[in-house]
Amino acid sequence: MNILNLFKPKKSYMCPLLNNHLHFTSRDTLEPCCSANIGPALVSELSKKNSVKEFIKAKKHYIEIFKSGKIPAECKNCVHITEYKKQSDFRINKITLNHYTQCNCACIYCTQGNRNFEKIKEDENKPVLYDVLKFINELYDNNLIDREKLYIDFQGGNISCLKNHQEIIDTFLNRGAGTIYIPTNNIIYMPVIEKLLAEKKGELCTALDSGCSETYLKIKQVDKFDKSVENLKKYIEKAGADSIIIKYIIVNGYNDNMDEIVKFMNLMIEIGIKIIVLDIDYRDIIDKSFTIPKHYYEIASYVKKTCFEHNMDFGMPPYTKSVMEKGYSEK
Repeated sequence: MNILNLFKPKKSYMCPLLNNHLHFTSRDTLEPCCSANIGPALVSELSKKNSVKEFIKAKKHYIEIFKSGKIPAECKNCVHITEYKKQSDFRINKITLNHYTQCNCACIYCTQGNRNFEKIKEDENKPVLYDVLKFINELYDNNLIDREKLYIDFQGGNISCLKNHQEIIDTFLNRGAGTIYIPTNNIIYMPVIEKLLAEKKGELCTALDSGCSETYLKIKQVDKFDKSVENLKKYIEKAGADSIIIKYIIVNGYNDNMDEIVKFMNLMIEIGIKIIVLDIDYRDIIDKSFTIPKHYYEIASYVKKTCFEHNMDFGMPPYTKSVMEKGYSEK
């Protein structure tokens, strides 16, 4: 052992998600991380406890662990951990609402797993595990939310199936929030989304994943391609396309061919979409043995080039971009 190591200052760490993010999970827990990470549960059995005091106590506990130079077992190898930097604002600036799983389609890549028509029917009358509003209001009451920067991310099932979505959105709008991000299959037209888009308070993201109804049906397992496109046109007509994001998730053996992507891009140009995001089936991303096929790069190149030619923004989620650059996925 090098004796000089004994005199080196101990390295301290921090996690920006722990500091400022909050994730209401469908596992009945309150966590700082999104579902792609493990992370610590700041409050377990939230449906029974619903305690802001317990949340504050747990958050301080984990912050001190990082600051002391240790990394909690749940956080090992996490890409978000950085060296410690003094911070004074620990208010929440991002809330992910993932406490519900109800949905009206059955995407084959759904992270809920094994979705089918029976699951859709089951979800119709399935109550959410807990109501987030009481906890959210307590956060506001205790000045634990950054009212100007707060980014809301509805990441559960489909928001049209969440019975009190209007009340949740109204709470954020009335008490202070920056942007409300709503991923939706867009099967049902929602006036509240139209209002958010028109007032520049919201972002709509739809994973269309196809350029025709036949491919859409194979991936989504519901025959609603035309309805989803029709609703997109309606939102654009009422509120413009500046905050509408259309995602194309490449699903191996389903839509990973040039014919489909050309039909998709032609349709996006036709209806006036301005933002395209290309992604990869999440099941493949977390599969360590999956090698990115060569034609995925050809698809990405075509989409990027077409977006440039038609003055459309092209994007790729950071983790997907990293995986594409490496040529393989890793846990």
